[in-house]
Amino acid sequence: TAEKNDFLCLLGPSGCGKSTILNMVAGFERPTSGDVKVQGKIVERPGSDRGVVFQQPTLMPWLTVWENIAFHLRLKGIRKAERRARAQEFIELVGLQGLENHHPAELSGGMNQRVGIARALLMNPSVILMDEPFAALDAQTKLEMQEELVTIWQRHLCTVVFVTHSVDEALVLGNKIAVMT
Repeated sequence: TAEKNDFLCLLGPSGCGKSTILNMVAGFERPTSGDVKVQGKIVERPGSDRGVVFQQPTLMPWLTVWENIAFHLRLKGIRKAERRARAQEFIELVGLQGLENHHPAELSGGMNQRVGIARALLMNPSVILMDEPFAALDAQTKLEMQEELVTIWQRHLCTVVFVTHSVDEALVLGNKIAVMT
């Protein structure tokens, strides 16, 4: 169980089911028995109450940073000026100011992950689900991103479920750790 504003790390070796649990909370997979609930409601499919940040950034290469962050607002029919303004808050939150009009190919891996995190935050979900989002980053960038993520979590007050196989990462990030075997 993760309570509101918890940073829960699912910690365990490869193949123990961490990502499977995350995928069930996201609504991408169904449990064979039991229920998965978010805010007391059974999860039956993906929903906007859950934002997902994947291992690899899932950005649209033809869109700029701000357009990727605000893409779901575009789908809702929100005007361009409002989308841009709402994206800007999160661009600044993740430290990407000045890069708003860059495309993913012009950014580093860490910067692309920041775009994914900003997109998830802008959706204002009940829970942000993160599946080893820093696994592909170099050690220095990973440490910087971990520190930034903790700062964002503390400022934004959101619930995070974070999958990792790194004990150190879980200790740095989580206020709760579920150890899986």
